[in-house]
Amino acid sequence: MMDVLKKDKRLWDGNTLNKTLLFELLENYDKELFEILLSDSDIEKKYFVKVGNSYLFKYEDFRFFIEQNKLGASFTKYKNIIGLSNKGKYLSENTDYVLEWPYKDTVLQGGMSSEEDEDTYIDKKDFSRKTTLRQEIFFNNIISVEEIDKLRDKKALKNFKRFTSKGEEQIIDIKRDSKGIISENMLIKGNNLLALHCLEEQFSEKVKLIYIDPPYNTGGDADIFTYNNKYPHSTWLTFMKNRLDIAIKLLREDGVLALTIDHFELFYVGVLLDEIFGRENRIGIVSIVHKPEGRQFSKYFSPSNEYMLVYAKNIEHAKMNEVLLDDEKNKEYDRSDFLGNYKLQNFLRTGGGDVSLRKNKPEGWYPIYVSKDGKSIQLDYKKEFIKVLPITKSGQERTWTASSKTFQKYLSGGEIIAEKDSDNNMQIYRIARPKEIIKTHWVLPKYHAIHHGTNLLAKIVGKNKFSYPKSLYAVSDVVKLFTEENDIVLDFFSGSATTGHAVMFEESVKKLNRQFILIEQVDNQVEVGKERLSKLIKDKSIEKVPSGFNDIDFIYFELAEYNQEAKNKIDRCKSFKELKKLFLELTNYYFLHYNVSIKKFNEEVLDTDDFKKLDLNEQKIIFNALLDNNQLYISYDEQDDPRFNLLEEDKKLTVKFYE
Repeated sequence: MMDVLKKDKRLWDGNTLNKTLLFELLENYDKELFEILLSDSDIEKKYFVKVGNSYLFKYEDFRFFIEQNKLGASFTKYKNIIGLSNKGKYLSENTDYVLEWPYKDTVLQGGMSSEEDEDTYIDKKDFSRKTTLRQEIFFNNIISVEEIDKLRDKKALKNFKRFTSKGEEQIIDIKRDSKGIISENMLIKGNNLLALHCLEEQFSEKVKLIYIDPPYNTGGDADIFTYNNKYPHSTWLTFMKNRLDIAIKLLREDGVLALTIDHFELFYVGVLLDEIFGRENRIGIVSIVHKPEGRQFSKYFSPSNEYMLVYAKNIEHAKMNEVLLDDEKNKEYDRSDFLGNYKLQNFLRTGGGDVSLRKNKPEGWYPIYVSKDGKSIQLDYKKEFIKVLPITKSGQERTWTASSKTFQKYLSGGEIIAEKDSDNNMQIYRIARPKEIIKTHWVLPKYHAIHHGTNLLAKIVGKNKFSYPKSLYAVSDVVKLFTEENDIVLDFFSGSATTGHAVMFEESVKKLNRQFILIEQVDNQVEVGKERLSKLIKDKSIEKVPSGFNDIDFIYFELAEYNQEAKNKIDRCKSFKELKKLFLELTNYYFLHYNVSIKKFNEEVLDTDDFKKLDLNEQKIIFNALLDNNQLYISYDEQDDPRFNLLEEDKKLTVKFYE
């Protein structure tokens, strides 16, 4: 076979068979290659079926032979050697392990890694080898149903800290409400899928609002997003579905999910959300103009907006608060009471032309009696009271804005106020609360992501440390619309912690004791979020930060890493030499896949020329495949195992957290 394939010079890079190109050529019915294969009688007999004057090629049999007989260096070759196959079939081909929505390692690790490296690929036009930015770290391991049960187990927690206006403090206890539910604001570091499962037992049906801004999967350049942003659609949907399936369980019956996305995945995630939440629970899709000037260098339309998909867990119970999103209009509501801000509207109808004249609308003409101090108001005559009629200063007889019956309803509801004007004449007013019809296009300047996202964040943390944070006000308006006193807001793609900032911002204005739970995995984003929130609660002089922030604190902790720590070390390796040095530590401390033969890997793979010739990314893929993905973090039940060296105070607080 090798001698025959060597006749096609395109397939070889030195002594290494380019299997990717081989399979590409076969799938594209390359005439030259098929003629070479048919020139050998043994290959013709084994892999071709003659039908009349035509040949049918047995592609799957041929490919299986190439893979099984280790022709060319490949991950498949090595996973056979070290035991990552099952009964002669590769794991991905074994139906005992296939799930409709599998938990893949791409979901658990690759999707959260940064895009710093490059991939090679074969151009389908001229079959030349080309280079592009990394498409994704594709480990492609499928975890069995039994392992998924383990995957969902509670995890040990560590590195607990409390951040207050006084600075960083040691945590002695975890605050809870009267029902025993944790009432702390939280920033959690760890894989968000596993962290959500850690929250499930305590926060099931407790969260009022989930706001998430997941990777947009645009295929953009490496300097745009810290997350891997170039999934295939199917993998991205798997990534999202696994998280949304658990997230919906945390929502209250009147809870709401708000998910922002751009046009690349809009239709895909819309269908996914329809499936998980039910199409009937779709509240709406909002277009948010977050960059009105548009993006530069767009070939066709220049994107200036993104989309927010809003779903209720149960639309029969969900509601939106009656609020004003326009800050300029909000300034008109210059008075306040225990119910919030309001403004006074004159009860005298002055508009409408002749329609509002007494003669044309007699039912709107009636006297209102007010005490001299303006505190008592009624429709019935009272001798000592001032009689007020709907007459303008010029003496024109108009009408009130409502009938006497409706006036009485307003009066009983505390919506009527009487005050003397500058001429000492008693006037009747109705209280107007902030309220507007919320439209599906948000175009206010405050939603500009550069001005009120990037620049605001830089002002707080000192410099730009995060790409494209959300506008604070785009998120705070969602919080304003869907949450009330004591509600919990969850964001499991926390990024720069804009959601936490938004909850704190609204909290300082309304004092409604809302709570936020933030989850983030990427190291630098965790640090940005931690720095942002801690500075907000300490320094009230920062622009756009109300003074009430000093009353707020939050706790920080991490899911205790196990194999995840090993994967991070593998990802940081810059050469094969570093990988090889790490191998001994992997075998001595971390939990390897039960099928792996360490002896074979060490003796038959690690020092072979074929393995050394592999691209570093391919070597990392194989190293990652050695690790059991079900052991990414330390299980709660195993936290007392001395090999993990967890601190006693962390173990005690972990127990308190899950109580």
